[in-house]
Amino acid sequence: MGYHFKPKVCKTFWYMYLTMGHSMAVRPEDQQNHILQSLEVVEFTRPNTSDRVLYVSKICGRLSKEEVVLKLHEAFKPYGLINDIQVYPPAQLPTPAEVEQGEKPEECSYAFVKFYLARDAAKARAGLSGKYFIVGQPILVQNATKMKKRAPYPLPYAKCLEVANYFLGFDGWNSDVVWMGRDPESSRHDPNTLRYICVGRIEIRGWNLSSEGVGLGEMVLDPTSPQERGRLTQAAMNIAFNRAFQNAFSKVILVILENGKVAVEINNKEPDVTPLYTAVATFIFMFLCLCFSS
Repeated sequence: MGYHFKPKVCKTFWYMYLTMGHSMAVRPEDQQNHILQSLEVVEFTRPNTSDRVLYVSKICGRLSKEEVVLKLHEAFKPYGLINDIQVYPPAQLPTPAEVEQGEKPEECSYAFVKFYLARDAAKARAGLSGKYFIVGQPILVQNATKMKKRAPYPLPYAKCLEVANYFLGFDGWNSDVVWMGRDPESSRHDPNTLRYICVGRIEIRGWNLSSEGVGLGEMVLDPTSPQERGRLTQAAMNIAFNRAFQNAFSKVILVILENGKVAVEINNKEPDVTPLYTAVATFIFMFLCLCFSS
C-alpha cells in the first residue's frame, strides 16, 4: 500500500499538531522544514526498504538458530520496535576437529533485522556494529542494500496489535466486532462449507477516526466426522475475525515525529486485502457502513 502526502494540507496539519509545546527559538520556517523532514510514515505492512532492514553478518560460533535469534533480539530491542529477525545459518558448519586441524575455516551465519522506523535502524547500526559480540566475535551491521521490490505485505493480526499498542498506547485505540455471521450462500449451496464473514471496526481515540474491514473465514467439514463441526466453526470464525481486523489496520497510517509524537490518517481508498467471494458479503458490508456512518 502506498500513501502520498498532500504537502499543503496533511503535512501542515501534522506540523501544527506535532509542534505544540516546541520552542520557537529558531525561525518558524526552519523548524517546520526540520520537522517535516523528520516525519516517518508507519503502515501496517511488513518493512521492506533498505533504510529499515539491517543486514547482520559475522555471526560466528556454533550456536543454534534459536540462540542467535534470542541474542539478536536482546541486542536490538532497546533501539525500537522490531518487526522480525530472520537468521540464515551457513550451509555447513565445520566440526571442532576440522577447526583445530585448520582443514576448514569456521563459517558464520547472517541475519536480517527489520525495524518499523528508519531512525531506529540507524541508531541500532551505529550502536551495535563492531561493538556487540557473539561468542567473542563482533558482529557487522549494515543496511540491507539488495532489497527486492515487492508489493506491500499486510501484517498478521498479532503484529498489528504490537504496532498499535507501541505507537498509540493500549488506551489510544479500541476495536469492535460490528457483525459476525455465516454466509447464507455457502450454507444453502453446500452445508459442509463453513464460511463466516466478520466486519470489524477500529477507532482511534482522540482523533475521531475509524477504519472498517471485512474478513472471510472458511473451513470444510468432512461428512464422516460431524463431531468436528464445533471446532471447525470456531476456526472459521477466528480466521474471519483476524482477517477483518487485519484489513481494518491496513488502512491506518501513523505519522511519527522525531520526538515520538504520533499523528494518524486513514486511507479509505485502500481496498480490503481479503477478497469477498459472495455478493451477500459485499451487500452486508455496505449496508452496515451506511448504518454506522449515518
